[in-house]
Amino acid sequence: MSAAGVVAAGDPQTAGAGAALLREGGNAIDAAVAAAFAAFVCELPLCSPLGGGVCLVERGTGAPVAFDMFARTPGLGPSPAPDATQPRDFAAVTVDFGAASQVFHVGRASVAVPLALTGLLELHRRWGARPLASVLAPAIALGRDGYTLGPGVAFVFAILRPILERTDACRRLFVDGAGELATAGARLANRDLAATLDSLARRPDDVVRELYDALAREMGPHHGGLITPDDVAAAAIAEHAPVVVDHGDWRLATMPSPSTGGVLVALGLRLLEGAGRAPRLSREHMLLVAQAQEALLTERDESFAERCADPVLVAALLADDRLAAARKLARDNLLGSTTHISAIDRSGTAVSLTLTNGEGSGHVLPGTGMIANNLLGEEDLHPRGFHRDPPGTPLATMMAPTLLSRGGDRVALGSGGSNRLRTAILQVLVGLVEHRVPASDAVHAPRLHLEIDAATKAPRIAFEAAGLAGDVVAMLRDRYPPSPAVFAEPNLYFGGVHLAMRVGEAFDGVGDPRRAGAAVVV
Repeated sequence: MSAAGVVAAGDPQTAGAGAALLREGGNAIDAAVAAAFAAFVCELPLCSPLGGGVCLVERGTGAPVAFDMFARTPGLGPSPAPDATQPRDFAAVTVDFGAASQVFHVGRASVAVPLALTGLLELHRRWGARPLASVLAPAIALGRDGYTLGPGVAFVFAILRPILERTDACRRLFVDGAGELATAGARLANRDLAATLDSLARRPDDVVRELYDALAREMGPHHGGLITPDDVAAAAIAEHAPVVVDHGDWRLATMPSPSTGGVLVALGLRLLEGAGRAPRLSREHMLLVAQAQEALLTERDESFAERCADPVLVAALLADDRLAAARKLARDNLLGSTTHISAIDRSGTAVSLTLTNGEGSGHVLPGTGMIANNLLGEEDLHPRGFHRDPPGTPLATMMAPTLLSRGGDRVALGSGGSNRLRTAILQVLVGLVEHRVPASDAVHAPRLHLEIDAATKAPRIAFEAAGLAGDVVAMLRDRYPPSPAVFAEPNLYFGGVHLAMRVGEAFDGVGDPRRAGAAVVV
């Protein structure tokens, strides 16, 4: 009997939840949704039902569809009376990454209107094959009986400590039996979330309504937040045609607006067409990768996100192969708290799903085990300034779930890793379609990421030296002085590309070890 499919994700328990649905006769939609809810348990705070996501789905030989279930700006409806509001709960928190630090904003006024929960339920309602109770069962078990904290998520615990400990209710989700912030290998549980998901499985419409009503109460003006009942009433996912480009015998589909990362991935692949003629990981190859990234980032343009929303402008940009056509830049989003799930089944249905909760607002919706997002507190998502976008505006994102198809062959991939995710996805794509290496080699290969310094306008690079010849490392150091960031070993800084693949009747999958990923073929 042929395999049922493959799931790749950011934690072995997440991938295992998706695989369980494939074993039960579920399809790739069931597997991806089950994995997403499991991630809400064992990859917290990277994602949450009260966060956002973007997703591409291709069913059999049908056209791919993109789903925006990211987040919306709150504030719809009449303004509350002054005496019914509290001062905005919006505070700056500095997070130390070791080599650098970054300021994030948290609190109730950092919470955008979330669509992850309703988006996942809609995907299952349309195309799931197994009952919702079966799809949620693995996540319920992980929350109720406990899960093992993985090393990648444990690292996030450590660097986000100032946010995770902002409130007692939030802190309790991240501490071990001794009351200390948990480290890798600890056994944790989230029984409130398990109970919420159990209720959701039995009466989904009622529970969604109750959750959104509670969100408007707890994160609304009475408590220093911005979400209103009108916001939650209007919250709805959006369906779009993806950005599609042909590359050799493959067709690439990636996320359109509100993602800017998808357009950048497609442009980058256009720029690197023919890169396979240079020996893989040679000086010529790595220089091409760096130059393509530099071309994409040379001219800072804060209107790029708006132009990505115009299909005519996007089509014209993708049709022009000159480097000058790619000299456009979305503001880089340094947010790293994202995770990705890829799934493919034997019918050819492929799902690529990226989820985020920002760093979390520090506030838990009482009794639910769910941390509300802080997507209004990400400076790089709001180039016009905080709280200035009109209510109901879709927030832009760099997340770029991507699908490749060639006849009946399928590849689903995507990455966490903020602005590094677009370069991580692009380099894996080049390995697959230009150098035609196995999926594991494409994911494990050393990566390079280039930025343009905001002050000097000079390019700065970071790269992984492991796997590169000495002359390649020397060339990169000489080409991009004064002090490139050289990582001796693979590092989670460079994203986490989790890839599922079907070629002919054979399945393959790779979970990026940079983010402790895993893949399961069933």
